[in-house]
Amino acid sequence: MIKIRTNVPELDHENESLFKASMLLEKIGNAPNPSADAFYLQLMTSDLPEEDHESVTLAAISIETMMSLDLQQEQEGWFEPTVH
Repeated sequence: MIKIRTNVPELDHENESLFKASMLLEKIGNAPNPSADAFYLQLMTSDLPEEDHESVTLAAISIETMMSLDLQQEQEGWFEPTVH
């Protein structure tokens, strides 16, 4: 996993959660909008500590929201699709 460090601890924690969420989403597949059940199954069977589950879930929601927005723009011919 990539480690990006700044001098802002809150930003470092958020970035770490995003990378963890991305890792879980990649295990499900790169298509946007996996089911919540598929994500939670992947989360519960992962080795992530339970105290990280909330931040990783919120990060996954952020990633999926961005992917949905990118797909709308892609249909209009603006951008390449985002993958996890």
